[in-house]
Amino acid sequence: MKRKKYKILTAGAILFAIAASAFLFPLPASAGGAVDLSHVRQNESGAGYVWDNINDVLTLTDANIVTDKDFGIKLPSGATVVVEGNCTVSAAKYGISCPGSVTFKGTGKLTVTGGECGMYFYLSVREDRVLFLSGDYTVAGGEYGIRSDGAEISVCGGKTTFRGETAVSGVTVTFSDCESAADGGVYAQRLVKISGADLLATAENRAAIVSDGKIDVKDEKIEAGDAGALFAVDGYEGQSAVRFTSVYRRVRTSVLFGESVPGWVDVLVFTAAGLAAAAAIAVPLIRKKIKKKKLYERLGE
Repeated sequence: MKRKKYKILTAGAILFAIAASAFLFPLPASAGGAVDLSHVRQNESGAGYVWDNINDVLTLTDANIVTDKDFGIKLPSGATVVVEGNCTVSAAKYGISCPGSVTFKGTGKLTVTGGECGMYFYLSVREDRVLFLSGDYTVAGGEYGIRSDGAEISVCGGKTTFRGETAVSGVTVTFSDCESAADGGVYAQRLVKISGADLLATAENRAAIVSDGKIDVKDEKIEAGDAGALFAVDGYEGQSAVRFTSVYRRVRTSVLFGESVPGWVDVLVFTAAGLAAAAAIAVPLIRKKIKKKKLYERLGE
């Protein structure tokens, strides 16, 4: 009887020790396949990822983060994600989630999927921004490809593809200097801005781009219609498919004289200045050489 009681006490002590160790020594950021960096206070690393805690930079290199947890990667506001190689993030609800600003850049490809949202940015304010600078991104979700409750979604570089019942949903959504596709359409509460971008947006039986505020289009050729046929139009009027093609020409303007003067004027000015400087050095040397030659000629007489 005593031995049995001792075994029960021993088993209880072991269970207590396991519970205490879980409390005192929490699971690593990558527990269960998910990577939670929202509250870490030190550098972290795992298969395919490195977290620089001082600079809030997550580098993904051929990462394959697949989990049945609610999220694949959870980031703190202000983080930067650098994508290298071919990376995948997949989770039950949100592939990547964050309460504020995130910058995505790199030379690699990142595929993100979530049961509800591929990327979800919550609790954010208007000053926050989800920024895509470079890289190749495919972001898909059952309801939203990418959704932001406050932060501006700004795609201004690289190649992006968003897919969902609504591909892109935010307060303000901007596409500029990028190649992008929105399969499921684009929705914004305040503003959709498209400037110097190549964008194809499609939605089934509804407008491909919707804004409760304003749709601002600049430096674009527009073709619109349905998924089967697009025709050149003067402006977007709520068609279910629309392609924007950038017609923006990057003409360098003068640094010396302002935007009203073309950049080639600077080249002429700097060339003339260079020639003048060369002449200022060469002319005295030539004169000195001529004088010396005449002197030698007189001495030789």
